[in-house]
Amino acid sequence: MGVNKNNVKIHVEHLKKNFGKLEVLKDVSTDIYEGEVVVILGPSGSGKSTFLRCLNRLEEITGGDVIVDGHDLTDKKTDLNKVRENVGMVFQHFNLFNNLNVMGNMMLAPVELKKATKPEAKERALQLLDRVGLAEKAEAYPAQLSGGQKQRVAIARALAMNPDIMLFDEPTSALDPEMVGEVLQVMKQLAADGMTMVVVTHEIGFAREVASRVIFMEGGYIVEEGTPEEVIDHPKQPRTIDFLSKVL
Repeated sequence: MGVNKNNVKIHVEHLKKNFGKLEVLKDVSTDIYEGEVVVILGPSGSGKSTFLRCLNRLEEITGGDVIVDGHDLTDKKTDLNKVRENVGMVFQHFNLFNNLNVMGNMMLAPVELKKATKPEAKERALQLLDRVGLAEKAEAYPAQLSGGQKQRVAIARALAMNPDIMLFDEPTSALDPEMVGEVLQVMKQLAADGMTMVVVTHEIGFAREVASRVIFMEGGYIVEEGTPEEVIDHPKQPRTIDFLSKVL
């Protein structure tokens, strides 16, 4: 599965986002294609996570256009819940329901949103847990899992809705170093299977190995974008060079 340049999954044009007087996104434009893995790098406060959260309207959009799978997120008539059913989101802190076991977490959304019957949702959940290497944890509760296991459950839970697009907001930053690899492995497999992915991360190795494109953000703008080789190995902009010199 390569990148399909004929199918724009996410179209972003002149996106702006203010929190009161604070301008977090000043003018961001990019297209994300089917099957592409786009990794967003940048210092804290550069607008990376806000940008990601605008892609499923978890943040109100101040200005500009965001079109996901043909749906204009700024149009009042757009059914955001319908759009979000096709966009999986994985957060930094897992956001699992602690009162439900792993199966309960996995089955909740598909059953509640009538995407699947209980038996169908259970079967799909078991397949996905197997895929992320946690089949034996189906009955466990979040409190009984390591951070890496929780994050793999969170990824499997997002996949239970059969999304077209997966958004990852610093999925490994809350994990102990030895657990980072197990989560990145699941993400690498997803990328290999052709999932369209947008990943905010500090994992430069992952970006280099898996990304089709790297976007470097700073101060609410896209400063530089290109292949991992272009942006990480041969950055052109002084700000990118400076950032990478500190993290590589």
